[in-house]
Amino acid sequence: MSLLRTIGLYGLLIFLLWGCAVDKRPDQYTSAMTVSSSLSAHASHFSQYSELQKALKYRNLSVTDAGQILPINQSVCNAALFYRITQTTLPQYIGKHQDLLSGFYIDVAQVNRNWLVVDTDNDFSTIGNQQELTKVAASLMPKMMRQDVIIIRPVPGLDSASLIDLAQTAKTLFLGHRLQFIVDKQHFALMNNLVVEPLSTAASQSHAFIAATEQTSDARKRMIMTMDSFDVADATAIVVDAQPLIACMQANKHAILSPTQKVTAAPLKVDTVLLASILPTDADFNRLAEQQQLLSEGKYLSINNQQLSYHVGNKPLSNRCSLLKKGDEDYQYCIDRQQDGDTVITTQKYIMKIQK
Repeated sequence: MSLLRTIGLYGLLIFLLWGCAVDKRPDQYTSAMTVSSSLSAHASHFSQYSELQKALKYRNLSVTDAGQILPINQSVCNAALFYRITQTTLPQYIGKHQDLLSGFYIDVAQVNRNWLVVDTDNDFSTIGNQQELTKVAASLMPKMMRQDVIIIRPVPGLDSASLIDLAQTAKTLFLGHRLQFIVDKQHFALMNNLVVEPLSTAASQSHAFIAATEQTSDARKRMIMTMDSFDVADATAIVVDAQPLIACMQANKHAILSPTQKVTAAPLKVDTVLLASILPTDADFNRLAEQQQLLSEGKYLSINNQQLSYHVGNKPLSNRCSLLKKGDEDYQYCIDRQQDGDTVITTQKYIMKIQK
């Protein structure tokens, strides 16, 4: 019996192994859906930008429908991005800004008992364009995201009654949105009672604060800072309207990733796709037409508006294994590693279904 049992077990094992060895997969699989690399919400899907969009993605950048180059998302800036509103006309990407912006910033003054959004410097010493707060809110609200924060900086010197009126007006106009008011310390308790988060007009360890004018003059931006116990200030938010990408690059010098290509000789054709791949990390990517001409002269334009030399790299040896002979100690290792490098590895996720 034991012999028959042993033979039977071996037979069952062979049968199972044979069954596992048979390829039961159907002859063909097809994707249930078209698979494509995801883009930022503010990135353009226009076919005219498709190749440029691919090249920019590897540099932490994206191009909008209007052709503006922006950070791929705000995380590459190492700080939150806020758009500073000075008029009812808004950029094309507002409304698709969920990956780029944390909210909006407005400077507000009171004129003849009306609240106006004003275009002013950091000290309210000069006031330019003025828009009614109600009209700005009406223009902005349909394009806002649920998580958007509104930072309001009232003109200095307002009394408590005026601040209460402004806070209540803002809560009505921006219903459901988190509000932050930049006020002096004596009004912090008032803001808290109004369920409005206070930010400070002066450097403080206890609250975030708006930086002094000399630190926020570039690209019309404002900086919201925090200070640690060692009195070291760090930017937590960048407020900008005219040059979001430049402000981001100034806040984080590593925002733009290294070039994916290196020019080894004067290119026969310089287009935007090539520029997106080869421009240095400090280049102004929103002036590609000028960069196109400058590159032919061996130069490029930096974010500081400087014409700098573009260094052409030496062409690397395409196959170092060709320098080795079969008898060399590292020959086979080099060949194996080269084959590994030629292997295509796919990391994207696919949804598959059986073709019937």
